[in-house]
Amino acid sequence: MLRSFVAFALFAIAGLAVVGTGCSSAPTKPEVKPGPAIPDLNLSGTWYSREFGDMKLVQQGKNLVTGSYEDPRGPDHNGTLRGTIEGDILWVEWIKPGNAVAAIFPARGRGWLRISRDQKVMEGRWGFDDDNANGGPWKAEKSSFQ
Repeated sequence: MLRSFVAFALFAIAGLAVVGTGCSSAPTKPEVKPGPAIPDLNLSGTWYSREFGDMKLVQQGKNLVTGSYEDPRGPDHNGTLRGTIEGDILWVEWIKPGNAVAAIFPARGRGWLRISRDQKVMEGRWGFDDDNANGGPWKAEKSSFQ
């Protein structure tokens, strides 16, 4: 009886090990394909997103965007954004420096936003580190008070 229980337990553990090796620990990233470029695109201005708060963006030339965000949780969570435009997609890198005194750890990540043709809304995903989607959905709306 004990021998068959031990054999069953070893078989079950071996089965889990085989199943576990088939799972990748690497983050999955959705394949995002840019659409056509938007004529006269201008992302400069203030955008609001629930995920990152007020985002102040400056478009430099056709493809470079830099800026900052004011996180709704307070100034210790604020950070910077840097991105490139490819077609109708803004590829973003974000950095939150953190604050050791307030026990706010630094963080960084990536994301992408698909720009609407009317340039009033961007929607996509954000993530931590090199993953551009594991954080969740990301939506930003351009402020009409510019």
